[in-house]
Amino acid sequence: MKIKIISPFIVLLTLIFSSCTPTSDSTPITDLAKSWVLSSYEGKDAAHKMVTENMSEDGHNVGSRYIGFGFNFNADAMEKEGMVVTNIIAGGPASTVLEVGDQFLSVNGVLVTPESIDDGSLSFRGKPGVPVTASIMRNGKEISVTVERGIVEPTYSKEQILKNISSADADSWGENSLEVEIREVVTDVAQKIVYVKTWEKFLDDVSGLEAEAITLIRFEFNEEGKVRTVGNMTENELILRQTGWSITR
Repeated sequence: MKIKIISPFIVLLTLIFSSCTPTSDSTPITDLAKSWVLSSYEGKDAAHKMVTENMSEDGHNVGSRYIGFGFNFNADAMEKEGMVVTNIIAGGPASTVLEVGDQFLSVNGVLVTPESIDDGSLSFRGKPGVPVTASIMRNGKEISVTVERGIVEPTYSKEQILKNISSADADSWGENSLEVEIREVVTDVAQKIVYVKTWEKFLDDVSGLEAEAITLIRFEFNEEGKVRTVGNMTENELILRQTGWSITR
């Protein structure tokens, strides 16, 4: 007898879409949710304009949880400036250790270079509860810090979202995207919530191989029809396996 294993992601999609009452294909919040998704692929200026005009001032993006330190850096400036901390996730493991402006020099003895970032050898991610030692440059002085990996629950304000978009390289925006489709949209008008399921084919940053993934994006709107929260889930494990990675833990 064959046992069919169903992805937890697909189960979650099924539960979410079956629990909402579908509306007509066109409502103001439905149309805005679809336009928001498509603008993120259209270009830097389109994405910036969409967030500026259609997110409430107290709106925020809910990022995917992960195990790590809990900071951001501008990858587009890596070649010239190195790995410089641009934002620290509130409540994350590094929130009491790192400061904005810190530049990473090495992590667990591995030098920080574009190559070591791409090949995942810097030990930021891994088993939670494990202390990781890094050398950083702070105010012109090299110091050593230790961060114990833990769960990071990132949330980004409208200001932070716009800052991240502004710092991105417009020429490389979306260059790895090959095909994008909105596969399904479900709107709960009473709750002012919209779910958008998209499919994308793209080139993986590290391997250069083609991969595809389904992403579920959840929008919550306020009384004025502005985006209050937006967040997504995607098939990260599927992407890794398509590009030759093995899941070891």
